[in-house]
Amino acid sequence: MPTWKWTIKGIVDDVTECGCCGRRGLKRTVAMMPLDANGNEDGTAEDVVYYGTSCAADALSWTQGKVTDTARTAQAERDQRDAYARRMLSIYAPVEFAPVRDQARVHYGRNAHQRDTGVKATEEVAKLLAEARATLADTTTGPARPSRIEDFRRYLVIFSSDERIYLVRRVPEDETERQEQAATAQRRADQIRGSVRVVAALDAEAARDVAYADDLTRDWNTKAWQAAHA
Repeated sequence: MPTWKWTIKGIVDDVTECGCCGRRGLKRTVAMMPLDANGNEDGTAEDVVYYGTSCAADALSWTQGKVTDTARTAQAERDQRDAYARRMLSIYAPVEFAPVRDQARVHYGRNAHQRDTGVKATEEVAKLLAEARATLADTTTGPARPSRIEDFRRYLVIFSSDERIYLVRRVPEDETERQEQAATAQRRADQIRGSVRVVAALDAEAARDVAYADDLTRDWNTKAWQAAHA
């Protein structure tokens, strides 16, 4: 049975006061969740404490180096979960209220192994969206992250002649800048015999996923963006 009382959730730079000794002006603090007698997490984001690395090391009976390495690893894992959540939302949120047939085509198109297995696409889409939203709403190591279609931003994606992504750029808000960007992108695409697509997503990496998706996914992506900004 574990002898420690805490587990490290990540490392943050927006909390600069140690919750143990009260020292202020720290460059970063370690987010720590309490554990129960069986070593399971015992609380929610509200129960997380933020300690300086020295106090965290004392609480865990670790070296400061081990605390820092563990915190950075935990934060990197959280960042990966966030990135996956943004991808799932960027793909599936636009089809959340689409006809069942379209949801099925989008989901099974990405998960062919689930076709004809009894798995219902609508249930899987709902599950993926719920999990993604919960991930981005978690405030353990920082504020909630954007997760709504209204939070999507448009990205211009240039493909090379072999359908590989050559460049991804955020589309500017200013109309003149948008036109200039579009013209420049088209010229570059023509030079490399490629193509240009504009998609909406929560970040640039998610935009890559949407850009590579099938036509139906991109059609619903465009509809969702237009509806959110009508």
